Amino acid sequence: MIMRFMSVVSAAAAAALLFSCSGSVVPTDGSEGAEAAKAVVERTFGRFPMNVRFEMYSPGDSSLRYATEVSGGALTVKGSTPVAICRGFYDYIFRGGYGIASWSGNRLDLPRRLPDEEEREVVSPYKMHLYQNVCTYGYTYPFWGWEQWEREIDWMALHGIDMPLSPIGGETILSRVWSGMGLSDEEIKAYFTGPAHFPWMRMGNMSHYCGGMSDEWFEAQVALEHRIDERERQLGMTPVYQGFAGFVPAAFTEHFPGADVTETIWSNLDPEDHNHMLSPLDPLFKEIGVGFIREWEKEFGKGKYYLIDSFNEMKVPFGPLGTKQRSENLRLYSQRLYDTVREANPDAVWVLQGWMFGYQRGKEWDPASVRDLLSGAPDDKLMVIDLAVDFNEFVWKNDKSWDYFDGFFGKDWIWSTTPNFGGRTALVGTLDFLLNSHLEAYSSPNRGHLAGYGTSPEGVENNEIVFEAISAGGWSDSPIDLGRFLDSYTRARYGKTAPGLTAFWDEMLQSQYSNFTSNARFRWQRRPPFRTPHSMNVNEHYFKAIKSFMSERGAFRGNSLYERDAIGYAGLYLAGKADIVLDSLYKAVDRKDFATAKERESLLLDILLDADKILESHPIWRTGRWIDLARAAAFSPSEADSFELEAKKIISIWGGRSLYDYSARLWSGIIRDYYVPRLKYYFDTVIA
Repeated sequence: MIMRFMSVVSAAAAAALLFSCSGSVVPTDGSEGAEAAKAVVERTFGRFPMNVRFEMYSPGDSSLRYATEVSGGALTVKGSTPVAICRGFYDYIFRGGYGIASWSGNRLDLPRRLPDEEEREVVSPYKMHLYQNVCTYGYTYPFWGWEQWEREIDWMALHGIDMPLSPIGGETILSRVWSGMGLSDEEIKAYFTGPAHFPWMRMGNMSHYCGGMSDEWFEAQVALEHRIDERERQLGMTPVYQGFAGFVPAAFTEHFPGADVTETIWSNLDPEDHNHMLSPLDPLFKEIGVGFIREWEKEFGKGKYYLIDSFNEMKVPFGPLGTKQRSENLRLYSQRLYDTVREANPDAVWVLQGWMFGYQRGKEWDPASVRDLLSGAPDDKLMVIDLAVDFNEFVWKNDKSWDYFDGFFGKDWIWSTTPNFGGRTALVGTLDFLLNSHLEAYSSPNRGHLAGYGTSPEGVENNEIVFEAISAGGWSDSPIDLGRFLDSYTRARYGKTAPGLTAFWDEMLQSQYSNFTSNARFRWQRRPPFRTPHSMNVNEHYFKAIKSFMSERGAFRGNSLYERDAIGYAGLYLAGKADIVLDSLYKAVDRKDFATAKERESLLLDILLDADKILESHPIWRTGRWIDLARAAAFSPSEADSFELEAKKIISIWGGRSLYDYSARLWSGIIRDYYVPRLKYYFDTVIA
């Protein structure tokens, strides 16, 4: 039975129950907290340096802070939480050029005797540091096991993140609630998508697609969440759990024919994949919502934050903007939803993503509507994630949300960026903006209750300099010099710098790293004949930058992180050249110069196949790794086949007709087996 949980809880799960008394557990024993931070360093770098000591501040100080001091050649790091200690250590090794922690590899090379340094204390300007997007659980995490999660949590701690999303296992909890209401296993299973499409099921956009997982898989997800939750709490993190937002199986109306259920329609999906939303005004909403939180907390312990979004990129079904009907219904909706959270857990905070407030501004959301939506909960019991300040700045070009919505009308809110869409690999990011633009909100007279700082990427394991900039910004209340930051990054990553690496950054700051776009895809990654120029700012500086980086390969021979980056940049260089050849190929076709077109086609495919071969040596950018993770998550050969198919779909055709080519990975395997055959098929039909 899908709602059945393992009769014997694993040792890791049992340990997690020790941390179930509150939403976040910061170890009160200083040695316990320091040991938790020490273990992060040991796991990440393979050892804990002999000349380093970790200490916890005495309890009672509510500020989030750390301090570093070197005396007698030894480093002491103090912190108010284990995460703060980790961040303090990481800040020290990053500034000193001693090491780095990244998805593609780690480095730590501390001298046996460190130069003395007076105490340097850093107090975070924010109470919390948010990480992850609902969609990260589709584009990066869907098939991860504990081995991958343990590394990711350690990465979070070192980068100062203490508020991660944590929705894994929620489907099993929902199953228990719905089963208790009379829905059958078959009806419930027919609702769930495959793991890679869970984010859009959770947000109400779709259901059913690629589903059919085994009972063993659902049980394993609960066990995995126990291990994740335990580790995050040991480090003093406060996870944000998933709440019930109203989305139910189609069969729900057969059991409750009078229920107020609306079919949701999103992105040209087939009707069988539509979702269904139970109105919060219906009494059954409260029954499910309260039941979900109570069942979750029975399994995982008491939570503090619950993410609940009901209108992601969808029409608000409460009447036109500016009408009394809309205002009253939004207020009532808000009150009913918060009452559900409060009844289940009076101390819990309802968390709301603010993506829609920019994406649909003026169409579905104006200041009055946002004020009405936020009105139903006390100011300290509703938190808004201002999800995409970079989109407001560079894509939508809207007024700042904290200005436009009057500081979010007294509610706590989190400043957050969305630096990646779909897990795309192409480089993009305005580095100075990511380092320093949060200070504009921090100093704004309309800042209201600005409580946190965060980043909400749809996919990670890419563009690592961007995430270093983001994490540094979240612990600074004053401007960070970009040039110094890039020099520190280079030394931390490679152990030294060189003229070619300095030139690399100078050139990239005139190309992709001075640019933010929502369309970080090469044209050859789009279904042909796609001719619209990309907006990634791939220009002459881009190619000069990569050539400059490669010019130092002799000086960095044997340097593993340099060599891994060289592989990635080589692939990106060829990807940019392929777009140039593709443009000339299209022009040759237009003028019916088919001889030239055939030459250009051969060159294009050769370039892409060369990129594929190069990237096969990259530790992350490989479709084979992605498929291996998907198959390893399964509990039978047929489930492994199903997961492999879904893993391929999410990075290619997706699940809707308007979302194909959305993810756009520059990975070995998908270039050779998907992009190249598609281009060849197209040009075979148009070139005589």
